[in-house]
Amino acid sequence: MQFEETIQLLQNLRGIGLSASEANVYLVLLTLGTNPVSTVAKKADLNRSSCYDVLKRLMKKGFVTQIRKRNISYFAAVEPKIMLHQLNNKKDNLEQKIENLGRSLKELETIQCEHAQKPSVVFFEGKAGILNIMEDTLTSSEPLRAYASLKELTEILPNYFPKYYKRRTKKGIFVKAIYPTSKETYRHKLRDTEEHRESRLIPPEFDFHLDILIYDNKVAITSLKEKFGLLIKSESLAKAQKKIFDIIWAGTKQYDEVMTNMMEKKCALA
Repeated sequence: MQFEETIQLLQNLRGIGLSASEANVYLVLLTLGTNPVSTVAKKADLNRSSCYDVLKRLMKKGFVTQIRKRNISYFAAVEPKIMLHQLNNKKDNLEQKIENLGRSLKELETIQCEHAQKPSVVFFEGKAGILNIMEDTLTSSEPLRAYASLKELTEILPNYFPKYYKRRTKKGIFVKAIYPTSKETYRHKLRDTEEHRESRLIPPEFDFHLDILIYDNKVAITSLKEKFGLLIKSESLAKAQKKIFDIIWAGTKQYDEVMTNMMEKKCALA
């Protein structure tokens, strides 16, 4: 990549709110792939302590993820598309910033290291991490398969999901979802047609307090109580999980009929 192109990418990254050092470290991580702080610091021309501080700020913003291997922390840049999705959800005059990042998207993706295509596990932390996972589902090229604890999800991101459902529906991404029965999930099921979804209700004692999404070559697992998520990219794992989901899906039909009838009677009496 030419020097002028690198400068332009750094400027565009700064335009979305990154400092000069944050933009530099993000670009370094994008080119290197997953690496420990020592390698990133050397490439970014920073001392180890300063580089670690920059990485922590990028993690807080949701632009960098951390994993541990043999008691060593490794860091990786999130995909440029995820950064763009985050900007689209902000309300404060971000149109020009989104346009700048959009112009650089192809250039950023061309320098992304080839390791991104190999099986990987990415760790996301906090609300920003859960948001990153939900935004990634909007890139799916096939129907989503989901096990969800709907109440906990909406409590974590109360203002996010109404717009998310509209955006997903607009993209034509269908969902097959399994929910533990509650008033919230029953009312949610009543909107299935307009929100491009088929919901199945199961007995409430099966509440798993997790959100599991399977799509393309990915399996996303979110721990709602502990507020962290894992995005696993593996073609073989995703294929196996899809088969398991389809078997479970077939068995939930009778549960769904019983639970739906029960909730209809409860709501009629209320």
